Amino acid sequence: MNEDTAPRAAWLDLVGLVAAVAVGLVVAARGFPLALFAAFTDLLLRGPMGPGVYAAAVVAMAIAVPALLPRLPGWPVAAAGLAVVLVADLADADVTKVLLPIEQGTTGEVALALAVTAGLGLALGGVLLALAQASPVARWWVGAGLSAGLVLHPVGSELFHAVLPRRAEHPSSAPAGQRGIGNDVDVEVWLALGLVVVAAVVAYVRRSGHGRAGSARVRPGPPLVVVAVAALFLLGLGLRMGTLREPGLSSAGRPGVESFAQVSAVVLAVVVALLLTTYAYRLGRAPAARWVVLGAAAAPVAAFQVPFAGPSSGTGTSLVLLFGILAVAGGALAGRHAARMLPWDAIGLVVAAAAGPLAWPEVRAELPSADTVGPVLVAVGLGLAFGSGIALVTASAGTPPIGQGGTASGPADGGPADGDAPAATDVPAAAPAVAPEGEPAGGRTGQWVGDLAGVLVLGPAALMLCASALAPVVVTSHVRGLMEEDPSLTLPLFTSVGAVLLVLLFGFARAVDRARPGPRAEAATAQMV
Repeated sequence: MNEDTAPRAAWLDLVGLVAAVAVGLVVAARGFPLALFAAFTDLLLRGPMGPGVYAAAVVAMAIAVPALLPRLPGWPVAAAGLAVVLVADLADADVTKVLLPIEQGTTGEVALALAVTAGLGLALGGVLLALAQASPVARWWVGAGLSAGLVLHPVGSELFHAVLPRRAEHPSSAPAGQRGIGNDVDVEVWLALGLVVVAAVVAYVRRSGHGRAGSARVRPGPPLVVVAVAALFLLGLGLRMGTLREPGLSSAGRPGVESFAQVSAVVLAVVVALLLTTYAYRLGRAPAARWVVLGAAAAPVAAFQVPFAGPSSGTGTSLVLLFGILAVAGGALAGRHAARMLPWDAIGLVVAAAAGPLAWPEVRAELPSADTVGPVLVAVGLGLAFGSGIALVTASAGTPPIGQGGTASGPADGGPADGDAPAATDVPAAAPAVAPEGEPAGGRTGQWVGDLAGVLVLGPAALMLCASALAPVVVTSHVRGLMEEDPSLTLPLFTSVGAVLLVLLFGFARAVDRARPGPRAEAATAQMV
């Protein structure tokens, strides 16, 4: 029985929300820029691929590792990932400099840099594992917090710089007496680590995501699939780079080379997204597939668009923060209570994609307000998309998978998405339709923790891999924009196509739900027989 009163439980859930926000800020601020290293496959067409090209793939694989540990509490796993990042900061390790292809770092420096990137992925995967282990109400708080951190990382960094004035660009460039937690480079990591430790203690005391996860089923499939897709991604990236080096292609006109470079990057991202989406659909039907499509389609916007054209004024930062928080909260509520009304994740992606043209030089010259309106639209679109997406997938993935005693109906095929109780037809014969008081319905913190954790890691993994695949297109589009040439529509189209696919998955799930008889009709049919 849950002994927490409602006000006390709300305050304890707030701890998880704040910790998730902090982890999301750190992972996005430090992990998303790593995807840009893949752009050097176009900028430097000589020599082998630098170690930075592997950074995004390492982060994606590290995100999936905690899915192998469903019987461990997720918050300590996240703390371990942040500790690796913090140790590198205290050791004055410049990860970005070591991973640059123009630098020749030693083997030890490169290994440490890749270990830090893995720590970022482990921190995010740990929060996703804690999300899977939490009660339905706490799961909603943690999911909304993580979405807010991932979406609002640029303004979050600006706020840190405003509260804690910048003293050094990196600990290695600061005076010896000023290095440590006082530098703005690592203060976010210190704060995130402290909040995660507090969340871990709260979860242990409440035994939410700790003691009851002992019966969780280990599902090695999702991590293995992520590793396989990441390896395929690196192979495709290597083949693409080798083709660009071919003398015949290199000696051809630049338009032909640029066309191949752009098309091949998009094809690589599409292949990665399709592989992960197909596997996710097998695990959790439509909501799981929508979660992966969301991560892949939002990749170029979430990882690059706001940092390239972010707000520069205090008013712009405040507006982005305000509307972004409201969008995440509204999306989370819509995904939990109104998932069957509209495809909120697709609507969010459309809003974010529509903000892309506002960053074009011609538009910004004609509309000075575009510098503020564009980032606000991006924050609103991504907030709505990620808030509703993570609420939908966490509410639906608690039902038993196909072949495990359930029908995978309900939210997986457009059923109820409230998250507090699955439909009666979604519960196996051995499980009660109504959970004991204080326990999540359907045993979600026990038997199916591994299933939910495996589904959750697929979305961020798709985001990192697709962002890295599209990085050359992002850099090319940005350079063309600075040169006032015709801007490319490749990235808005990529995101828009993802939104269309989300709408199709939403419609398919609704059609399947209409065709399936409800529990009462099935019971009446059984009585007649």
